[in-house]
Amino acid sequence: MIYSCSNQQQSTTVVKSDDELTLNVKKLLKAYIENDFTLWEELMSDDCEVLFNNITLDKNSVIAGVKQDHTLFKSIEVTDDYAHTVYFNNGEIWTNHWFTNTFVGNFTGETTKARAHTDLKWENGKVVRFQVYYDPTFQVKEATAMSEMSK
Repeated sequence: MIYSCSNQQQSTTVVKSDDELTLNVKKLLKAYIENDFTLWEELMSDDCEVLFNNITLDKNSVIAGVKQDHTLFKSIEVTDDYAHTVYFNNGEIWTNHWFTNTFVGNFTGETTKARAHTDLKWENGKVVRFQVYYDPTFQVKEATAMSEMSK
């Protein structure tokens, strides 16, 4: 009888929470809060595929959409901010980001906390896929209130 054993791992990943890509994702959130989208323009590839709750958007549409939050809300704050980047052995690189945003509406005056999760796929230092998941009901409500006030 012949037995053979191997200790080689078939798939390995490295997870980092203090690397440049993770820090850049946290900077993207900070830039969003500060209403400065220069870094978004810089880090997102021109043909970045954006999935907002599985609705496909392009880079320009998503930036225009998040800019509108600063019209809808007089205050946006972040808590529970955690991110890490996963470096897969097949060469793929993804950053996963979880956070809670607290919004105070400009038109309803209501305060809403929204837990969110994003996944960003990186290629050559650029985001090529940006997946965003949260319940946008509060934004729709605020946009409706804004629309009603302008009638």
